[in-house]
This record gives sequence, structure tokens and C-alpha cells, in this order.
Amino acid sequence: MSLMLEYKATQKDEGKTVERILKREFGISSKLMIYLKMNKKLFLSGEVCRSVDVCKTNDIISADVAENNDCTEEILPWKEKLDILYEDNFLLVVNKPGNMEVHPCLGNRNTTLANAVMYHWKANGEYHNYHIVNRLDKDTSGICVIAKNRFAHGVLSAQLKAKIFKRGYTAIVHGKLQEEHGSIELPIKRDAEGIIKRTVAEDGKYAKTNYNVLISGQNFSVVDINLETGRTHQIRVHFSHIGHPLVGDWLYGNGDNERCFIDRQALHAGYAEFLHPASKKNMIFKTSVPREMECLINLVEKE
Repeated sequence: MSLMLEYKATQKDEGKTVERILKREFGISSKLMIYLKMNKKLFLSGEVCRSVDVCKTNDIISADVAENNDCTEEILPWKEKLDILYEDNFLLVVNKPGNMEVHPCLGNRNTTLANAVMYHWKANGEYHNYHIVNRLDKDTSGICVIAKNRFAHGVLSAQLKAKIFKRGYTAIVHGKLQEEHGSIELPIKRDAEGIIKRTVAEDGKYAKTNYNVLISGQNFSVVDINLETGRTHQIRVHFSHIGHPLVGDWLYGNGDNERCFIDRQALHAGYAEFLHPASKKNMIFKTSVPREMECLINLVEKE
């Protein structure tokens, strides 16, 4: 199966190379360009070409970005129903439940989001590599964007770095915040005592979390959050540091003793906005908090 990106050269493209035009029009990375060259996936007016070949007006420049599962890593299919929000030849957008890893790991090779996606694709006669764009923690529910090829993954990853890809979250935290809206702007780095845990530190990487309090109860608050950076565990670390850890967070709070409220951290990625990697159409996705968080929010409203 092929998946072509095509562009018709105009007079302004006279004398420009295939590589230059494809990078300009589609944001193809240098790394992907090397892959396309090595696998003879570049074409000029229907003929296989080199990246340095020069174009003329009305030439059709194309690149086949399909991968067809040519990655050496094997992810075993797992039959599990997916909450699919959108799918086309470039993307799959799903609403991930809490308590599910996004990718196989040492402790779980077979029952992750990646395994479920592989089953879905195989059942529909499709074969792609799994490229997760916005990773969520196992215990965070919400929108996950999965690219079906290197091209889509590269373009969306660049959008994340450029802050074009926007992400919104709902969290339930301990206590009442002093300000109804504000920003937490504190650097984060890996904790010296562990591989997983992160901490606020002066020599850490810049991180900024914007928030707006939606509901303020006596014991808990419901907070709307958007990220300006995407550090590992950023929301959890920032709110714990200012004295308002997420309810149910076992790593940065007292989650092991809060199972009566929720069996995971109360965090849901309910909003995503980005430009489609091929069409450049603005894509917006919204999902409601899952039932376990909705029940907890109802308690906060009654406080």
C-alpha cells in the first residue's frame, strides 16, 4: 500500500530541488528524507527520482510516506475495544481509559493501547507502525493521537515543540487554590532517588502549567489546565509542589490511601487541537471526564 504526498510545481519552483520543495510544502524532516531516498519513495512526474533532482513548472513531486509495518519492533495484537474519535490514512485519535499504558513496557508487553491499536488495524486489513504523538501516563485518561507513519509523527512532534499542538486537561486536586487562575512556572528534572519520579529543581528544564479553577470545594478543587511545555509528569509535579497534589496520585501525593475516591490520579486529557499533517486542516477533539472522575466531581460540588 502506498500513501502519496503530491505537489504540482509552479513557476516559482523552477530550479529548486525535490528535497527543498517537499520540506517546504509538507515539513518533511531530514531524517525522513533519508529514509525516502534509500527506499526509492521519491518521484518526479511519476518516475523514481533523487532528492537533488531539479524541478520544472508543472512537474508533479511526490513522496510515498506509507510504512506498511516495516519496523523491526513487533507489537502483538490484543483484542480490546477502542473509543475511536477519528481515523484516516495518517492518524488515529482515541480516548484512552485510565489504568492503561500507551506502549508495551517491561511489566506489560501484551495489554497496552499499542496492542489494542495493532489488533484494530489488523482486523481492518491495515498494517502500520505505532507512533504515539502525545504520551499519557498509564493512570491518566483521555485523548491520544497516534500517527500511522514517520511523516505524520514528525510533523505533529514539530507542532508540539512549536506549541501549535494544544492540550487541555481536567484535574481534581487537594485543597483550595489561593488564586482562581494562574500559572505554575517551575523547572523540572529527574529525581536523583528514582528513575520514574520527577522533582522541581533550579537546574531542571523549563516548565509552565496554566490553570483555571472550575469548582472549589472544602477539600478538593476541580481545575482546568493547559500546558505550555510537556515535561514528564509536569501537572502532577507542579501541583504537588505548590501543596495541591492530585487526588489518587500515589507517586506525588497520598493516592494509596485514597482508593475510596478513585483508583488512579484524577487527571483527564480532554482537549487536543492541532493541524492535520497532510491537509493542514485545524483538528479539534474534546472528551468528557470518565465516570470515576465525574463521580468525584459531583462530591466536590456538594462540599
